[in-house]
Amino acid sequence: MRVKWKVGLMAGAMVLALGGGSIVSATQEADWLKTRLVDALEASSGRHVAIGSLHVWLLPYPWAEARDVRLSGIADDGTDMLNVGEVRARLALLPLFSHRIALDDISIIAPKIVLRRFADGAADWQFTPRAAESQAGSGGNAASGGMHWNLDVSDVSIRNADLHWADAISGLSGTVGLDTAGVKGLGGNAPDFDIHGTKGKGAFAITGHTGPLLPPGSPLPVQLRLAYTLDGHPAGLAHLDGVLKGVEGTGGAALRFGGSVGQLRDLNALFPHANLPDGQNISLDLAWAGRATGQQVQVLHLRAGKVDLAQWVPGTVLTDATADATSPTDALAIRLAGQMNGQPLALSGKLGTLARLAAFVPQLNGQFAAPPASAGMPGADTGDMPTGSTTGAAQAMVPVDLTLSQGGASVQVHGGVSPGQTVLDGHGTLDRVAMGPDLPVFSGMGINGHVDIADTRRLVAHPDLPTALAVVAATADVQAQGVQWQGVDWTQLTSHVVVQNARVTFDPVTAQGNGTAQAGRLVYDLSGPVPQIAMEAHSVFLPLVAIQRWFGLPPDMHGTVQFVGALSTQGADMAQRRRSLAGHMGASVVNGSISGSFLKSLLGPQVPVKGSMPIRCFGTHMQFADDTAHIDLLGFESDIVKLSGHGTVAMGTQALDMHLTPQVLLGGASAASAIAVTGTLANPRPTMEAGYDGGRYGITIGGNAGGDDNTCPALLSAAREGGPGPAAPEKKASKADKVMNLLHGLGLFK
Repeated sequence: MRVKWKVGLMAGAMVLALGGGSIVSATQEADWLKTRLVDALEASSGRHVAIGSLHVWLLPYPWAEARDVRLSGIADDGTDMLNVGEVRARLALLPLFSHRIALDDISIIAPKIVLRRFADGAADWQFTPRAAESQAGSGGNAASGGMHWNLDVSDVSIRNADLHWADAISGLSGTVGLDTAGVKGLGGNAPDFDIHGTKGKGAFAITGHTGPLLPPGSPLPVQLRLAYTLDGHPAGLAHLDGVLKGVEGTGGAALRFGGSVGQLRDLNALFPHANLPDGQNISLDLAWAGRATGQQVQVLHLRAGKVDLAQWVPGTVLTDATADATSPTDALAIRLAGQMNGQPLALSGKLGTLARLAAFVPQLNGQFAAPPASAGMPGADTGDMPTGSTTGAAQAMVPVDLTLSQGGASVQVHGGVSPGQTVLDGHGTLDRVAMGPDLPVFSGMGINGHVDIADTRRLVAHPDLPTALAVVAATADVQAQGVQWQGVDWTQLTSHVVVQNARVTFDPVTAQGNGTAQAGRLVYDLSGPVPQIAMEAHSVFLPLVAIQRWFGLPPDMHGTVQFVGALSTQGADMAQRRRSLAGHMGASVVNGSISGSFLKSLLGPQVPVKGSMPIRCFGTHMQFADDTAHIDLLGFESDIVKLSGHGTVAMGTQALDMHLTPQVLLGGASAASAIAVTGTLANPRPTMEAGYDGGRYGITIGGNAGGDDNTCPALLSAAREGGPGPAAPEKKASKADKVMNLLHGLGLFK
């Protein structure tokens, strides 16, 4: 020791005696100090440290300036945790005699800080100091004189810092500016922090203290407070208290977090990509403990006022929410109240325990955290999670017992959820279920079903229909006392739903409506190389406006359409399904209306119809094959005009080849003409065509073309394939002026 002390004394004397103008004026770099400082920093952090240049001044007081300072990150990928252009600090001379570099009032200007946590839990803020014994045993660093130099740091201030973070475990990342950050007593037992940062219109301040940071050790007490403001007004508060355990790589913790925010959207200033909704009075109280490989939540209390959930579930507003559990063995009790499409709903019940939920979430994301988070913790729930066995943890079920209620009616859901399998049963009735704008409204809706998901993790990772049909097996019976949709009413709706072997079947679907018993069947099959769809309709009534919207057609007709027939198709996209469409379909409407623009597109622009024309009946029947709709029947009848025809529509090109015969009704007589319609659905081109009696162009005036003016019964029967349905209303007497105007418009009279 005496020899080392003498060597240190000689080094200090050389600083004072030989530094001269080089130290006072800093015309030369202080390589002697830079080498020892780098060695001390690397020894205390276990990271690579680089200093571009270092100068030392003695006047007006001893101080040092370092430029181009870099501290490597934990990953060997070239990304530095700290990169700063300039660092200034007071330098104490006397500690140099004891091989200590003592820095005080450190000022770090415009640093770039990168904090990352990787999927294995390793993080940039975890340091592993190099053991002094290994350095001494190896003779130390030759550049530093073969002796170990210690580093003492006191007060630190940071200005204009850019902080970037990325967490592979939570998936969160971002950047924020730190206006000022100060740490007092960094080398002491309780360093104080005072950090101020901004992002956009948001600003935050973090104050508090921790246990000793230098050298890194364990445990590390933490007591921090955060205040958040938006546009200068208070917006939220938070605190973090407890102990960080095992800082040297284990990343454990025993912490308590609490926070509240008056308006959830105010946090969008700090997290602009979060797109947080309008939410009021949100508060969270959370305590957790454990190791980085298995954190366990100890306490959870969540409160929320009104929250608009429309961006995730259209038409949904949460009015009140709570979630509570006071120990790892307690089930998480939840209560949600709100509205969906104007109807009140409440969800309440219990989900597993905090211990099982803490294990379930990382497993669901494919991270099999071993259960030692539970081991050694009083009261930890390890019933289905044997210590040290990820297999047991992977199979642990999270019990589910939830009730969805509406007034005095409710639906109960119970079972279990795990990453490997989910089994749920549900049964009950709700008074009213509104699916959303322009969608059906169900009254007295009941369900009784069972769901078995063979791979929950896969479904969460790929929440699409093909994945769902691949991993889900389910059966359900659904009933509704009444259904209303776009002016169409049904009663006694029932359906049996089966999901099995990548196939979903609705068979049958039955209801009463429009005085007719209705039935249908739908199958969607993904078990083969391409999806297959099969539909059957036995007098199924639907709102015509919804059908036109589905197919992207203009609302040219209004009323309730009755479908009959059977269709099948297959293919991975719309083009393949269109080309393979096969089957037959009939559609009919009674007591509806047809737009004047549609009539003009079929019969010519001179047809004198404004707005819409009431029709007593409309009917069509067609066969689908070879990417073509073969229309063997098309017609309608109003009080003054009726139309009949046939033709084809090429579904790919939408090319038309229609042959129509409009007739103007003149009491017991009629006037008719033959019209050919070519072009496309978007641009039809009607022209006069030769008649069927010798190929002559012109009109036919005379009798009623072979019988009764009322052709609706025959037209509707053909469109319904002989099945039942409502009758057309009685025909009204037509006015002569309307008849003559229509004759002129059709070119039958000039």
